[in-house]
Amino acid sequence: MSGENLLTIDNGTQSIRALVFNLSGHLLAKARVPIEPYYSTAPGLAEQDPEVFWQGVCRACQDLWTIHGIDKDSIGGVALTTQRSTLINVDKFGKPLRPAIIWLDQRRTLGQKPVSGLWGLAFRLTGMSETVAYLQTEAEANWIRANQPEIWDNTYKYLFLSGYLTYRLIGKMIDSTGCQVGYVPFDYKKLR
Repeated sequence: MSGENLLTIDNGTQSIRALVFNLSGHLLAKARVPIEPYYSTAPGLAEQDPEVFWQGVCRACQDLWTIHGIDKDSIGGVALTTQRSTLINVDKFGKPLRPAIIWLDQRRTLGQKPVSGLWGLAFRLTGMSETVAYLQTEAEANWIRANQPEIWDNTYKYLFLSGYLTYRLIGKMIDSTGCQVGYVPFDYKKLR
């Protein structure tokens, strides 16, 4: 029967797993592909080629089809989970512009201008100015903008790993609201 199984893809820090479950929740097959978690070109930096993640997904799924004999036509739905806060800059064609910045990266951008205007006033009145300044310092986007302006200028979308893999799977630059993190601007009312 077509569509009687669910494929789950989990891209963790050290490996990528693909699992197939039937509609009763029983595990039918699983495949695991180890990956290099990251590389570092300087202290505190943690990056990885986005292709490492995509090739791991492909290999894990291929193992399900070839080694475990799962029929691709039996897949009725796919769930994707990934490590949070791994970020990828892409151009308008979805091509990564630089290595992904991995969640455990420690780069900082000092000297950010404080938020001004009504938001700046609101942050001051609520005692949140220091928290906002800290988050500005921690934001990888600010580091890229300050240190790699040519990359930032050519960035069409700034995707989480989940959004990047979704794009590679279905050709759309979209993501689940469940994959958002609290320090990236996101309108929870309008879900964008």
